[in-house]
Amino acid sequence: MRMTATIDSTGAVELDTAGQITRENHSTVGDARRSVMATAKALAEQTNQDMQLHIEDPAGSRTFLVGADGTSRQESAAPATVQVPAESVATAERAAAPVESPEPEPVPAAAEEDLAVALAAPAPVESLAPVAAAVEEDQAVAPVAATSTAPNPFLGGRPSTARPVAAEPAAAGSRRESLPSFVDRPEVDAPAQHGWRGALNQLGLSLAPSAAELSQRKDEAAVSAHWPGPRTIAVLNPKGGAGKTPTVICLSAVFARLSGGGVLAWDNNNSLGSLGWRTFDAGHESTVVDLLGRTEHFMTSDARAGDLLGYVHHQPADRYDVLRSDDRSGDQERHMVTGEEVDRLHAVAAKYYRAIVMDSGNTERGANWQAMIGHADQVVIPVKSVDDAAEGASRVLAALHAGDAHAQELARNAVVVVLCCEPGHQKTKAKELAEEFAPYVRAVPTIPYDRALVEGRVRFSAMTPATRRAWLRAGAAVREGL
Repeated sequence: MRMTATIDSTGAVELDTAGQITRENHSTVGDARRSVMATAKALAEQTNQDMQLHIEDPAGSRTFLVGADGTSRQESAAPATVQVPAESVATAERAAAPVESPEPEPVPAAAEEDLAVALAAPAPVESLAPVAAAVEEDQAVAPVAATSTAPNPFLGGRPSTARPVAAEPAAAGSRRESLPSFVDRPEVDAPAQHGWRGALNQLGLSLAPSAAELSQRKDEAAVSAHWPGPRTIAVLNPKGGAGKTPTVICLSAVFARLSGGGVLAWDNNNSLGSLGWRTFDAGHESTVVDLLGRTEHFMTSDARAGDLLGYVHHQPADRYDVLRSDDRSGDQERHMVTGEEVDRLHAVAAKYYRAIVMDSGNTERGANWQAMIGHADQVVIPVKSVDDAAEGASRVLAALHAGDAHAQELARNAVVVVLCCEPGHQKTKAKELAEEFAPYVRAVPTIPYDRALVEGRVRFSAMTPATRRAWLRAGAAVREGL
């Protein structure tokens, strides 16, 4: 079996395993080499076949024979030409030389083999010191009981003859405390599920997840964690079309999908709110006005959670509920929700839901808007990658800073979500806006352009993987403030 790995200067790997192409990114070329070698060894041991591994990277090309017994040896090498002054190499070699010890212990064969892989390719002078540090670290795995001859700064630079202090035996009374737990074991990450590691795991391997996959798992764990008591997230921007409704929908979906439901998206808009248009109905036309007539009942002990489904609109795929604003138009008089009515509705919502995500409308001076701020635990400010939306976000932050202590704390803990409203060049604009808001708020996640956020009803599953990952990151940032 043959495996070919092509590594560029950024640490990106293209791996060809018997014709199956997979790709993965690493922080350095060295990390990429080690990962490729680990994959080859695991595959050789799993298939019980010797493997020929060919690596091409900025340092040149090398071919290894990886045995089914876990061994490896280099068959050929064609290093890249690197011109280095002779005196610099000599200096680096002296720096990399290990400190002499009267009783050196041999390095285990397995460690020698791993070091041979890491050092197989010639490295520029500036990389010799990190390699020497890695050698010293590997040799220090097993303690060496030798007299150190390194200068000690506390002895005027003279060599120290102090030996390592042996650990004292535990007292008899502490034996019970030193016994290991048979249930409290360190958490072991599950094998990789995504990328080329996940693809190889489908063949029966058990490769560890990449850094990107570990980051995603961390965000998923943050979003799925429950907290005591209900929490309210207010989504604010007085500028219409700034992305409030898509933000409410996507954050509700992220929390509901990963935390097991109990999430309400509430359109607190005295104008004609669009949350009802961009989500699915539940076979009825109930709005906030209908629920207002039943708030006293739902606060009694006779009320049932199932009865509330006649007033909210459940989203089956994304697992959250929607409380729509009054959608009457034309010559019909729309009900203007007061601050006291927001308090009543919020009491019901907090009784039946653990997370309440509120769409705020465009009037920050309204009584319903002020009441919402009073209930908010976290503020999220969406900004589309255009200047007028950014101006609206700036103004609402200024208004919060000018408010009472609670409003000021919301402003300091705010999360600004920057949404790309067009493909292509808007990425640059989104990055600029994120950098401008970053000093004034706690977090500024960015969301790539996605047609599923622009047209029709919004479903989380209809978005691209990159968009879903960005919203997960935004949800994790919001979760930190809850």
